[in-house]
Order: sequence, then C-alpha cells, then structure tokens
Amino acid sequence: MEKTVMIAFLMATSMVYQTLAQDDEITPTSSFAYGPSPSYEYDQELLHHMTAKRIKFLQDCSHNMSSKCGVEMTKGLINDKPVSEKCCMEFLKIGRDCHQGLMNFVFSTYELKDDAIEILPRSKKMWNTCVQSTAAKIGAPIAFES
Repeated sequence: MEKTVMIAFLMATSMVYQTLAQDDEITPTSSFAYGPSPSYEYDQELLHHMTAKRIKFLQDCSHNMSSKCGVEMTKGLINDKPVSEKCCMEFLKIGRDCHQGLMNFVFSTYELKDDAIEILPRSKKMWNTCVQSTAAKIGAPIAFES
C-alpha cells in the first residue's frame, strides 16, 4: 500500500511540476478518444481556480529544490521519517509559503486528496523538525503551529 501511495505521489508531483512549468495557459484538450476522465476534469477545475500569480509563485519556488531532495522528502512523508540535514536546508530555503502551497496543491488533486488528512500533518511535522535541527545554519524560518 505504501509503495502504491508513493508511486502515485511521485507521478502526481511530477504532473504538477510539469503543469506548473508550462508557459501557456492551461486549457482542457479535446483530443481524448472518449472524453476526459473525471480525475482530469477535477484537476483542471482545480487549476482554473488558481490565479496566474499563484501558479507562477508555485512554479518559481518549486525550482529551488533538487529532485533528489524531493524524492527524499516524499519517502520521508510516506514513511513518516526525517530527512537529511542537506535536504532540510534545501527544504527550508524554499520557504514555508512555498512548501505549504505545494503540499496543499498536490494533496488537492483528484488522486491524492484522500491522503491529505494523513500526509499534510506529516509535512508540517517534517518542516518543524527541519526548523529545529537546521534553521540556525541558514537563518530562522518560522515553524508551523503544533
């Protein structure tokens, strides 16, 4: 089960980053053989409710973390384990607003929305752990409320 959730998360995260990286306006396509799936329509509707400014913010801030650290964080969130100090430093440097925005967006998607209740508190815990262990080395990012 955990492996399936991790694969789904990695796929969804990849899709999110690719979508956010697009320069063009996001519009549904009409090239589906049988019409778009409910999950596609759900995710497109989610994107259409975001402002261009918000999409740009998430796009820009997501580029500040390496894919290696992103994978390490994903495994840490799924297994409820801490991440390395190096990854914590990258994680904190993207900023709390970026982290929270990306997590909220990714876990609002059709395939991952049911996991949000479990993963979002873990992401805050991971952030707070990184703040406690690493923040003094890069400045003092703000912890989430407990």
